[in-house]
Amino acid sequence: MDHTDNKLNIALSSPLKAESKLARTIWWRMLFIGLAWLCIGLGILGIFTPGLPTVDFILLAVFFAARGSERLHQWLLNHRFIGPIVKEWRENRRIPKKAKYMSSISMTVAAGLMIWTIPHPWFVYPAIACMLVVLIWMWRK
Repeated sequence: MDHTDNKLNIALSSPLKAESKLARTIWWRMLFIGLAWLCIGLGILGIFTPGLPTVDFILLAVFFAARGSERLHQWLLNHRFIGPIVKEWRENRRIPKKAKYMSSISMTVAAGLMIWTIPHPWFVYPAIACMLVVLIWMWRK
């Protein structure tokens, strides 16, 4: 048995490791880290701004963080508020009911405020239609 056969046997007997999702170049990593932080910021803003989705931006932040920074990615996965949402999505492709209820209330309030305050129906109705599509998608998950 030569040296290459020994390496092959070791490789076949050891458990498979998932390949890193990190981007190969530093420029791509920096871009993904920036996009992750932008999505985190928008997700936090979405907590306080009716109509701005929080869960969607957090899931996007996790996606970008996985490609930009293993440390940021692990922080998001282990965060006490964000982690359970991400784990539920990864394991079951579901959004937790609490997040669905909060999103539904937020979008309903936003739609009411837009109808009441924005005099341009060409903007209001398409925006409400987008929110409705997101709500339908979210409640089907």
